[in-house]
Amino acid sequence: MIRRCAIDGYFRGERCSCGESGSLVLDESRTEQLGRLVAGALRHFPDDLGLAMSPRGWVDLSVLGEVVGTRHRWANEALVVALVQSDPKERYEISGNKIRARYGHSVDVDLDHPENHDDILYFGAAEEEAAMILEEGLRSASQRYVHLSRTPEKAWHVGTFRTSNPKVIRVDAANAREAGVSMMTVNEEIVLSLPIPSPFLSLLPVQEQAALRSQYR
Repeated sequence: MIRRCAIDGYFRGERCSCGESGSLVLDESRTEQLGRLVAGALRHFPDDLGLAMSPRGWVDLSVLGEVVGTRHRWANEALVVALVQSDPKERYEISGNKIRARYGHSVDVDLDHPENHDDILYFGAAEEEAAMILEEGLRSASQRYVHLSRTPEKAWHVGTFRTSNPKVIRVDAANAREAGVSMMTVNEEIVLSLPIPSPFLSLLPVQEQAALRSQYR
């Protein structure tokens, strides 16, 4: 759910980080409904909703507000802003009267986040998927960019959405960039990358894989 604190603004959950309960803006059901619609509009099917998207992924915020209002009578631009400002995963950003998804696109966009400078990055995969990635390279079948994690722990956690016992792949990001692979830092956890050739990939050592497995069980 989304609530609003008079001091800190919009937040998710029962209480703000300051301890205040705030006032209810959207209940859990409507937060999920609006979130799904905004994700679809900004990541997957803007054309179907009549949204003009720039090459960088931006759309007009007021137009998006009108679009969500046609799908849900209770929804509007102000609630889209509340959704964005309360999102702990920082999935969206607003600049002036424009809004975009920061990652997760299946539509063809050219994002302009800051260049990444991490030496090592990570990717969590199912065991059978990991073997193919190590042989053929890392690319996304459904998204514009490969989504990498900045820590092995985060990669493991992401991998658990695919399988109960993921394998973490280590990415030699420094040398991949030197070879021309473009990488962008989205936030403290996520890096977006163009496809990464297999020579820059290796499986995390068995001992470290085991340590991650024990940590999350």
